[in-house]
Amino acid sequence: MHNMKKKVLIITLNDYIIYQPSILNLYDFMQPDFDVTILSFKPEAMTKQKDETRKIIYLETNYWLKQFFQKTDFILSKLSGLLKKIFPRMEYHYLYYNKYLPYLLKRALKKSGSGGDINIATDFPALHIAQQVYGAVHFLSLEIENNTNPLHRKIRRDLVKSVFIQTPVRYGYLFPGRQLPVFYVQNAPVFKEESITRYDRKDFIWAGALDKRLAVFDCIAFFDHYPAYRLVLKGGGSAKTIAQVNTQYAHLISEGRIRIDQDYLPASSFLDYLSKFRIGFCFYSWEIISASFNYATAPSGKLFMTLAAGVPVIACNIPAFAFLEELGAGVLVNDYEPETILQAMEKIEANYDHYRLACYAAARLYSFDKTVAPYIDYLKNEG
Repeated sequence: MHNMKKKVLIITLNDYIIYQPSILNLYDFMQPDFDVTILSFKPEAMTKQKDETRKIIYLETNYWLKQFFQKTDFILSKLSGLLKKIFPRMEYHYLYYNKYLPYLLKRALKKSGSGGDINIATDFPALHIAQQVYGAVHFLSLEIENNTNPLHRKIRRDLVKSVFIQTPVRYGYLFPGRQLPVFYVQNAPVFKEESITRYDRKDFIWAGALDKRLAVFDCIAFFDHYPAYRLVLKGGGSAKTIAQVNTQYAHLISEGRIRIDQDYLPASSFLDYLSKFRIGFCFYSWEIISASFNYATAPSGKLFMTLAAGVPVIACNIPAFAFLEELGAGVLVNDYEPETILQAMEKIEANYDHYRLACYAAARLYSFDKTVAPYIDYLKNEG
């Protein structure tokens, strides 16, 4: 008799599943052995794009309640900004993300009965809700809240069956002193030898969100300073940020020195697209690096994507990116001054082929299929 595949439910509390390649890749690699469903929210903020190729349930928000919570959050966050001057430790936790979306997710999980045979919750906000409804579940870590966040106290560490996370440093931060089944998987694409290209590479690429917190304006400033170079900004961003780029740097856009490209590409086409560029960037703002454990310690998905395309990277000098210089796949910088970026670029150009080949070597090392295999074997046996 044919064995029924075990049902797997991957639970997430946000609305940008197309920008979470770790979840999509995990889905694809589990699919042959499991019946996988992803539970997410209908994309509204960063993108309206839905993934229609996988089995994804999109939860919907109520228009009027959403308006109410977001307006309330806007007013209260402004107010808390003023109060912060008197009470510096005060942090405002947005009602929309911390009350309304969790309420909707909890309601959906309760309707689903016991969920899957295997339930995997993504990040602490979804883990907290999944534990309330299902008890013990598996945990997938992508983004980490600082341990000052009340969520850290609410999570039952004894109700975590296994942990899928990027690095031991991050595991130790979330589960200090606990010995749980842990699997280290980077947010990296599957590397295939046939994706090595011989294109005539030119120009710089910014592959990822157009976001002030990612120091995108510092990056653009370099191109304002050095007219000989050109940049393509490839990724989503808030309407406000896009408008600011269009206004502040209208002269660079009209001269073709920078270009915004927001067309969504699936991972396979995206890699080929990136391969046509010479050098990439991976920046975070220095403020967010010092304020957020998450940013200081997480090599980003866009970085691994850029490496898999054989594109050397100029990145900020943080623990998460140390491996770039160790493997010779990029250059780290301690500030974003145009002169500093120019020196990093010249260093790469002086030995370009060495850097390009080191990118491919790094991509092989972190290739998702290799690193995820032990996790999938574990779930087959454990469940």
